[in-house]
Order: sequence, then structure tokens, then C-alpha cells
Amino acid sequence: MTDTAQPEIALTVEEPLAAAPDQAVALTRHPGLREFAGRLGDTPLVEVPGPPGGAKVLAKYEFANPFGSVKDRTAFALVCRAIAAHTGPEPLKLLDASAGNMARALAGLGELAGIPTRLVVPSVIPPSLLTAMEKTGAEIELADAAGGLLGMIKVCEKIAADDPSLTPLVQHRNMANVAAHEFGTGKEILDQLGEHRPAAWVSAIGTGGTLAGVHRALRTRWPDVVVAGVTPSEMPYGTERAPHSEPRFAGAGGFGNGLRQPFVDTQLPEAEQLHVTYAESLRGMVDYRKLTGTSIGASAAAAWLSAKKVAERFGPDQVVVTLFADAGPEEDWVKAEQTAG
Repeated sequence: MTDTAQPEIALTVEEPLAAAPDQAVALTRHPGLREFAGRLGDTPLVEVPGPPGGAKVLAKYEFANPFGSVKDRTAFALVCRAIAAHTGPEPLKLLDASAGNMARALAGLGELAGIPTRLVVPSVIPPSLLTAMEKTGAEIELADAAGGLLGMIKVCEKIAADDPSLTPLVQHRNMANVAAHEFGTGKEILDQLGEHRPAAWVSAIGTGGTLAGVHRALRTRWPDVVVAGVTPSEMPYGTERAPHSEPRFAGAGGFGNGLRQPFVDTQLPEAEQLHVTYAESLRGMVDYRKLTGTSIGASAAAAWLSAKKVAERFGPDQVVVTLFADAGPEEDWVKAEQTAG
């Protein structure tokens, strides 16, 4: 795919929200969401293996969320905002593009709420995730993996243009994404840190909502905290390379063609950019489980490896905070064990 063959996507974003989307309307109209809402968040912040002599590394265990990933937070915020904004006699129908975890969360929320949900996912999505989504009754559209996230967003935009009855959630531009992590994940981290001052905040960049939102929360108390984003070496943030389907750790990566995730571009232009190869992330999964007995996914392993590198710059009395997005699908664990073996 050439640069000229890949059309641009909308990248404008609104101003940051003053609060997370209100849940009240969603929970009143769709009581099936109440149990999920009660179980969402309050995930543990755990000290994890760090570099000898370096800063402590603390990781937010987001696989403790109801559907198993940090995207549960984002999905719920976007769905609550869409429900509150919906007017008119026609029923609400949702649409979005996702490489995996967000689609899983949206499919599950759609089932709980009884809201029809259409999802664009890559053709290489792990079968276990695809099966879980299909069981919810969500309508799944497989997009050519060679187009990357950029291609999926274009497919989503075309579907929305052809069917105006759908409400596109547009996770890569919807500020409810950032707000979910500023007023949810980030606030929890502040409370869990107490008086411990974080030297740095490190997170994988998918849409960039987690990186930007948590940083917005942290800087209210510590404005000089270092921030670093993590993307695959095979498709780094801001790369001029065209989208492609080469293997890389899921849930993160650049758009391609020089395009940048707007949450990072507008909120965090100063963020350091760190890169991890797919093979490194798979080895990291296995190494982390051997050290701790806990399973983490490839993007979490990439975040861990990157956080350890950042922690090398700081002393043992300091703290680096990161986030583990999920525990990884079974297909990644097969590959990880093969790589390690």
C-alpha cells in the first residue's frame, strides 16, 4: 500500500472534558450495565520487577477489569456518553473500530445494555477474541490487516457514511477516552501513590487515551513527571511508513503515513517515544510470568520492559509508574512459549 493509496482520516479533537461522562443516564436506561459499572476499576497498583539499583516500578493491573482489559474503562465512558447524547425515536446503535480489546469490551457492553453494536476489527484478530465477540451478538466486520488501524478507521468512516442510523464512537478522537483515564485510572493511581512522587509515567500508545489521561491526572500534583509512550518497533508512533500487516504486539502502534494519534500530538508533544519489537514483547511475557507467577499480555510486557529502562535513570528511592493493559489472548501465549522455548 502506498502513501497516495491511503486516504487521510479526521484527526481533530475537542477540548478535554471537565469530568468523566456521567453514568446516571446510561444506568437508568440500561440497568443491565449496573453490575459491570460496580466492578469496573479500582484495579491494584503492584510493585513489579525493576532494574537493580534503579527506581521502583509500579504497574496498574488492568486485566482485573470485568472484560479483562484497560479498554473496559474507555468503552464504558464512550458508551455512557453516547447514551446520554442520544435523542429521537430511533434506537441507539453503536459503531467503532478496534484491534481487539476495545471491540471485546464494546461487544460485551452492547450485550449487557441491549444496544446493537457493529465493530470493525482486523482480519488477523485472535480467534479467541473473535469468538467471544460473536457470542455477544455484535455485528463484526473484518478489515484487511494490511491497512492497519488507519485502514480500519477508514472502513468505519465508510460504514457510518452509508448508514446514518449508526452512532460512531470514534475512540481515537472522542475525549471521553482521555477523560476515562484522567478521572478514573489516573485518579486511582494518585490515590494509590499517596505521597510517593512518580518520576515517570510509561504506557503503550494505542489511541493514546490512557497515556494522555493518566498524565493529565498526575500533572495536577506533579507537573514535571516524565512521560513516555511505547509502540512496536515494527510500527512506531508517527512513522512515515505505510500501514502493513507484519506481526507486532497488539493494542498499540502508529497509524502510518506520518499521521499521529491526536491525543498524543495535542496533549503530549513532549512525550518520549520508546519502541519494543514483537519478539521482545513475547519474551517479556514469559519472563514476567517466571518472575512473578502472573500472566501479562504482549503490550503489557512491552510497557514493563520500557518502564524498567526508564527506571534505570532514577534512584531506588524513586518510582516509575506503568500500566498492564491485559493478560494476553491464548494465541499470544502459544507464540510466547514457542519464542522462549
